[in-house]
Amino acid sequence: MEFFYMSLLGLFVSSVFFSLNFIFYKNKSSSSGTLPPGKTGWPVVGETLEFLTTGWKGYPEKFIYDRMAKYSSKVFRTHLLGEKAAVFCGAAGNKFLFSNENKLVQAWWPASFDKVFPSSNQTSSKEEAIKMRKMLPNFLKPEALQRYIGIIDHIAAD
Repeated sequence: MEFFYMSLLGLFVSSVFFSLNFIFYKNKSSSSGTLPPGKTGWPVVGETLEFLTTGWKGYPEKFIYDRMAKYSSKVFRTHLLGEKAAVFCGAAGNKFLFSNENKLVQAWWPASFDKVFPSSNQTSSKEEAIKMRKMLPNFLKPEALQRYIGIIDHIAAD
């Protein structure tokens, strides 16, 4: 008789769990927009372990290339360092990110990084990104690149 009650209790708990899971999953998926292809992995860890192992083996780009081949060469979603993320690949993705910086997207650090490495009161990650952005064009201006053409040509000829 005790086995019957335990089975009945287990059946009741599992049916409540699955029905609540179905209700929350249905509401969550219908309210969100279209997501890029990809997977988020385990709930807390995500794909962080796989990302770190490819980095420790000396091929951190393998993680990105594998997902580009598996999901999409333009954009895919993943779950790294405790945060869900969309990874933009290629020139079109870079153009989108850099042309919409501080409009549609902004520079940030994951919450786990902020806990381990608290940002100083003097600068924020947004200010650091703007500072780096101002420094970068000096290296990529046509005048700067013209200085390197001779060196690049000489190295390529050898």
